[in-house]
Formats: sequence, C-alpha cells, structure tokens
Amino acid sequence: RFSTLRRRRRHSRVHVSVSGRRAFGRLAAFTMASIMRRASGKSSSRGGRGAQEPQVPSVDMVAVDAIFDQFADPEDTETMNMEGIANLATELGLDPETDVTVLVLCWKLKSAKKPGEIQRDEFQKGMEAVGCSSTKELQAALPSFDPGFMEHKDFRDFYRFCFQFNREGTQRTIEKEAIMELLPLCMMNRSIFLEEFLEFLPTCGTTRITADQWNSFLEFSHAVSA
Repeated sequence: RFSTLRRRRRHSRVHVSVSGRRAFGRLAAFTMASIMRRASGKSSSRGGRGAQEPQVPSVDMVAVDAIFDQFADPEDTETMNMEGIANLATELGLDPETDVTVLVLCWKLKSAKKPGEIQRDEFQKGMEAVGCSSTKELQAALPSFDPGFMEHKDFRDFYRFCFQFNREGTQRTIEKEAIMELLPLCMMNRSIFLEEFLEFLPTCGTTRITADQWNSFLEFSHAVSA
C-alpha cells in the first residue's frame, strides 16, 4: 500500500490510562453486540426500493479509457495497480503517500474487486458517477472528495472501504502496525477515543485486526458521541 501506511512505528513503553482501558472494554462489548445485531437482522434487512440516484452528466468513455490506459499495468491492461494509482494521484496534484483524498478517489472510482487495484470497468463506472471525462475535470472535483464533509452514512461506507482496499491479497485481516498508520488517516477527528486507542494497540497481544474490529471502532465512536 502507500508507503506511509506501511511504515512501522517504534514505540517506547506507553502508559495507558484507566479511561483508555475502560474505553477499549466498552468497544469490545460494542463489537460483540453489533455483530449479534447484524446476524439477527439479516433476514429482516431487506426493504423496499430506495430513492433513485440523481442523474449525472454523461461522460466520454473513449476519453475515460484513454486515461485508464495511461495508468494501467503494462502487464495487465485491464488493471490499474498501486503504482498506476500513485501516478494518477500525482497527476492530480495529490501526495499518494500522505493524502487521504487518494483513498477517497479510489472509493469514488469504485475499486471493489481486489485490494489495491482498480479494474477498467470500475474506473468507467466511477468516472461516470463523478461526471468526469478528463484528469482536469477530475482534479476540479477533488475538493468535493474531502471526507470531513461526509455525512455519517457516506463516511461509514468510505471507512469500511479503506480496510478492504488495504488488505494484502487474500488476507482478511490487516497487521496491527498498518492499522496504526491507517486509522488516524481515515478517522481524522471523528473519534474522541482515537489517541487512547492508538496508545493501547501496541500493548495488546493482537497482531492483526479484523474487519469487524475496524468497523466497530467507528460505530462505537459514533454511538458514544451521538
């Protein structure tokens, strides 16, 4: 992934406050409760049709394909790998190592099939959804990608995407050290427990973080602050 997400921090011995341990205990309880709610609610979660999505301007798919070809993997022209994504980010004036907007960009461009990649059909759908046919138009749209302005539902979808996008291959968990880099990048100021949780993680015996643990931290933080 982006190098900033893969650096391993060296931590001195950290004193974890009593309030931090209590917060983590509440998070663990919240995690189990949310998992049980999801399991019991699957059968009743199907509702009626949602509101129709707003129409977006038509785009020039020939131009969109030309952009994709420019950044596609030379050995697999239907795929844009991490190198290609980093090059696209640089073309748009973004720092691929530190700017959370790069992750929002990948989310907007519908990356979903494989971690760390964007497929051609995903890129086409994503560019159509944002109404862009050129890198210039995409660059002009970047201010609207700021996750700080997202409503909770949209941010939750983006937050969950960040975990899936940063998985390694077929691994369903992420190394704790990578989570410690990724979490503050994604969460920003949306959790009052972020600092204490980051202090706690090096002291716990867990070496890898699951999607449920990742997701529950956001839900816990939102429920407590609501």
